[in-house]
Amino acid sequence: MTYQQEMLTRAMSHLDDKLILSAHGPRKKVRRAIPVIITACLVVALIIAFPYLRKVINTDSDILNPNDDGVIDDASPIKPEMYEYTPQDRSVPLGGTTLTLTDTTDTTATFTVVKTDEVPLYALLYDRRGDVLASTEPDYKDNGVTIRPNTLKLYVNGQETPVYRFPTAPGTYEVTVDFSSVRNGPYPMRECIALYAYIGKEEEAVTLHFSLSVEEVTTVAETDGETLSEPLPE
Repeated sequence: MTYQQEMLTRAMSHLDDKLILSAHGPRKKVRRAIPVIITACLVVALIIAFPYLRKVINTDSDILNPNDDGVIDDASPIKPEMYEYTPQDRSVPLGGTTLTLTDTTDTTATFTVVKTDEVPLYALLYDRRGDVLASTEPDYKDNGVTIRPNTLKLYVNGQETPVYRFPTAPGTYEVTVDFSSVRNGPYPMRECIALYAYIGKEEEAVTLHFSLSVEEVTTVAETDGETLSEPLPE
């Protein structure tokens, strides 16, 4: 042992034990607190990022949303696992009601509704995963969550004042469903609208699905022996 080491050892032997313990105490507390601090930061970051993560998953995930061909997940109690779109301008029955989708825009769908009964008719829209974004049915629940009411506006027979329910009395109506608030909302919507009524066995819902995709219409003209295809002006 060198002279310096011997002197240092003697000096340390005269230190009070309390001083030595106090020198080590705070460091142990800091080390113990580090995992708690890291965990809290991760929880806060996850809470902040969750809405953005859900939007990305809804938009781009092929695992959660593989079925853009009409096959959707069974997330809604009234949504079948598979359905076919009813083409525009085709009249289809739904109980005592006959429905015809006559026109679509980016934010509206117009139906001719011919009712021979008073059974209520409802409309709803899905997100890309097949979860319900909006419904005209009061207190509608999807997976136990109540959907915000009065999101879809309905204009009946050209009236300027919107309503939030389909007519129930027998008669013929032109009903325009305005879903602009859903289209401009935070979650991408599926390009279809569903109309349903509780007319099945044990009052189960029977649902019809109509495509909202606007097909490009072309006209064919012959010029100098060549056939040209041009979009019709809007």
